[in-house]
Amino acid sequence: MTVSYNSDVSSVSSTNFLRLLLRWKGSIWKSVSSELLICAFNDVAYYCGKELHNYIPLTFMLAFFVSIIVERWRTVFVNMGWIESVALTLNTVIISRCEEARLIRRNIVRYLVLAQILTFRDISIRVRRRFPNIDTIKKAGFMTVAEEKMLEDLELSYNKYWVPVNWCVTLTNQAGAKGYTSSPPGLVHLIQEIKNFRNGLATLCNYDWCPIPIAYPQVVFFAVRVYFIFCLISRQYIRVPNKDFESVQLFIRPFITIIEFICIVGWMKVAEALLNPLGEDDDDFESNFLIDKNIFTGMKIVDCFDEVPPLVEDTFSDPGAVPIYSEDSQRNYQNGALVGSVSNVTLAQFDENITMVPVAPRLSVGDIHSHDRPSIRRRYRSGNASQTVSRASSFREPRLQRQSSEGERNDAYEMDHEPYLEEPSSPTKHAKFFTNLTKVDENDDEDLPATAKTSVVSRV
Repeated sequence: MTVSYNSDVSSVSSTNFLRLLLRWKGSIWKSVSSELLICAFNDVAYYCGKELHNYIPLTFMLAFFVSIIVERWRTVFVNMGWIESVALTLNTVIISRCEEARLIRRNIVRYLVLAQILTFRDISIRVRRRFPNIDTIKKAGFMTVAEEKMLEDLELSYNKYWVPVNWCVTLTNQAGAKGYTSSPPGLVHLIQEIKNFRNGLATLCNYDWCPIPIAYPQVVFFAVRVYFIFCLISRQYIRVPNKDFESVQLFIRPFITIIEFICIVGWMKVAEALLNPLGEDDDDFESNFLIDKNIFTGMKIVDCFDEVPPLVEDTFSDPGAVPIYSEDSQRNYQNGALVGSVSNVTLAQFDENITMVPVAPRLSVGDIHSHDRPSIRRRYRSGNASQTVSRASSFREPRLQRQSSEGERNDAYEMDHEPYLEEPSSPTKHAKFFTNLTKVDENDDEDLPATAKTSVVSRV
């Protein structure tokens, strides 16, 4: 088909070339568009392959995102609700053997599982498919006709997950009022276990109500896909400067690209799968199995109330009993033994006599000079005004200048502490040591002025 453009050049004008240039039908742009796109993509890919990873912190973004997703996944798993703890507490607290007490125990278990079903119906598509309406819950045996009517007659614009839990608390109070429980503290503990079960379901509702803001998954998933398109696929088109290695690169580069693709995109797929662990993916939680396990396990536990095997003497009462291992596992028995890291270091024999010595206390390291540390022999002298008080007195109070006095004797008082360090410490010898510090010759005291006595005796 001939493309006519005569009308566009019917007259000479400065804008005629624009009308011709911008035409698409039959133009050069249409004929070379595919080749032009391939060439442009190669150039863009070549540039992005070298520079894009410097501008997008993909590893940081993906790692932080996956850590948040895994934490939410773990919290959901922990709070899904396990009936064993409540059922065992029921057997501990409601200890009556009458028929009414037995029915109370069974109905509390059933009401808790009913609350779990009502909650999971709104947050798990698997449970929703199993129980598409309330009538299916009644047909499955989790609810009676009277209970269904009470639930439907309750006028409330919000969810009614709490109603079966309220029935559990009411039954618990009735059991306590009728004397079926062991003690009031036990009754309080049972109510706390019921509340813990409800709190776990409330946590699941909160996580479903407030997911991770959608902008965060969007930016992470977009960044991964952009990186994959421009940095991984385009790597195949990057030109190799060294022609000698070009043939080798043609074989190695695809394998490296595949490995990087599996790591990055696979990491992103893990985050996508863990965003909603109550969905229908292969790795999502089996919510229906948990409901079945809870109802049958809980009922069996409360039905085994007051059942215990006969008391017998166990084999571990033998003083010579030893651990028993299979023949294959006993070879590595000592590998996991709890032994201190320095317990095998021998510094002294068991019956070796070790001399123990007392250590004089001091306020700080600076109170004793380095040249005085090897020995605790001290001299205490009374002297003129230029002399300072003894070092021993500095341990007890700040130094004071001695008053000068004529006729003051310059006798020396020597205290030897070394003999007492050679024998074990005893209160008597410590008392003797400190008594010697204040011991002064009476004759010398008479000759010393009062100020000198104070500086020597009271301060020591």
